Amino acid sequence: MAGEEGLEAIEPFIGEVLQAIEPGQRRKLIDKLMRAARRANAQRITANVEPDGTKMTPRKKRKGKRGKMFRRIGKQSSLKIRISPDEGELRFANPLIESTAAAHQYGLTDFVGRTRDGRMIRTKYEARRILGFGKEQDELLDEVLRQLGGD
Repeated sequence: MAGEEGLEAIEPFIGEVLQAIEPGQRRKLIDKLMRAARRANAQRITANVEPDGTKMTPRKKRKGKRGKMFRRIGKQSSLKIRISPDEGELRFANPLIESTAAAHQYGLTDFVGRTRDGRMIRTKYEARRILGFGKEQDELLDEVLRQLGGD
């Protein structure tokens, strides 16, 4: 499933399943799921691939050598997991990374730098899906079902 509909499609199923198990088990399962989601998102971001498997829109051409996009954003240490007995949240570790990721995720205009005379330089980014579910969605569902089966 492509786009945000992938998460929306599995969220009710996982929510119902999680409510059916005890809080201690639920917290452990949410922890496992969130770690798997963090790992999958970090690998995809580092490879500059969107959740649906397509390559991200490349950077604008500029003078000089440019490396891959999202070198820091793609590290697992840049993605934080927050877990409670009822839910899990995957977010970026600091506000600057979060702001940069949001500008790319939604195609917003953001600060790039300053000119020599001190004026701000801003640019509008192409929309690039940074976080989301891709092929790992099926693996997460399998994990939920394995956990419920007692494996």
